[in-house]
Amino acid sequence: MSIRQHVEILPPHPLRAGYDRSLVHGSIADQFQRRLEPANFNPMYLAALAERVEQALRHDSEDEAMRWRLAFLLLQNNATVAAVERAEQLLADTNLPQGRRLAQLVAGILDRADQPRTGRRITRVNWSINNRCPMSCQGCYNPFASEQIDLQQAERIIGKLAVHGTTDLILAGGDPLLWPPIFDVVDHAIANGINVALDTTGYALTADKLARLRSLSSLRLPLDAVTADVERAFRRSPDGNLLQALLGSLALCDREGFNRVRVHTVASAKNLHQLPDIADEVLSHSSVAQWVIFQWWGRRASPATTRALSVDAEAVHAAVREIRPRYPDREIILAETADRELLNWMIQSSGQVVTFGSGPEEEFILGNLLIDQIEDVLTHPILDFDAMARGVPVTLGAESW
Repeated sequence: MSIRQHVEILPPHPLRAGYDRSLVHGSIADQFQRRLEPANFNPMYLAALAERVEQALRHDSEDEAMRWRLAFLLLQNNATVAAVERAEQLLADTNLPQGRRLAQLVAGILDRADQPRTGRRITRVNWSINNRCPMSCQGCYNPFASEQIDLQQAERIIGKLAVHGTTDLILAGGDPLLWPPIFDVVDHAIANGINVALDTTGYALTADKLARLRSLSSLRLPLDAVTADVERAFRRSPDGNLLQALLGSLALCDREGFNRVRVHTVASAKNLHQLPDIADEVLSHSSVAQWVIFQWWGRRASPATTRALSVDAEAVHAAVREIRPRYPDREIILAETADRELLNWMIQSSGQVVTFGSGPEEEFILGNLLIDQIEDVLTHPILDFDAMARGVPVTLGAESW
């Protein structure tokens, strides 16, 4: 059987190459840098680590690095308003660059403190429903969790979303097509009146699977290059024919007449020069209704990866400005990193709910839908409802950024 059907990995996040290996294993600094690993990013691990940092600060209350770590942990672990205010105090007059960035984020959270939290509705939800993927992309920021819910639990969460009034659901991963119950989940969500998009690598897409997905509002597929070497600079896979596999998925949608495809391209320093050629390839497909270019986001990336792939937002804007006049009737969307600050309300494959800041490792736990009600999660002080309203709708052609 083809390798395309069999590659399933839980990618190592954050990339181990970015770790400071000089740190003593098990030390506070070492545990802090490992907190985003799939097995660690949970309330129990973060709470235990926060207590260790508290104890260290009792011995040296002026340790700026410890104060920054504690502020970060307080924000990341089901923060209350009191926790945000404590983080503000810990970061007061910080001289650390990372501390100043976190203080800026805290100031924004506190500026929204008076906004109403009860009676709000979250209409657009992202769900990283499967924790396996056929590739491990450079600087991947998907919130992989070590736990994987089952179909019954997924249907319970869909029930909560439907009753709450959620209208748009993006099912992603990892790659949801590597999770056998995904077709039942899609059908169950649509039967409950929710518009569904499926965000897949396309690596395991077949005609039979596409036939099961005819009721989707959109299918999202990636393409980041027109040559194999540039594709490998970002998307890592044991399959040497990865680019052809991705192009094959687009061709399959063309042949089957599925015309609700949204192509994602991650613009980085490695492929910026190819954006015009990528545009020609993407927009030559009859199945493509929307092309979205994302500025590469190094939220979980190692310093070396960040140096290699980071690209200035204006450089991406300039490239897109040159492309748009060639395709005046096509929907081309640019999403830069700053626009994605606290944009997503993301359910992990464990049922845990998180949201993201724009800075490194800024991932915040909001609750868990296996035990919490949506209305309770929405009272979380970190949430930015104005940002969430900027998200691109699931149904293609609807009003967006």
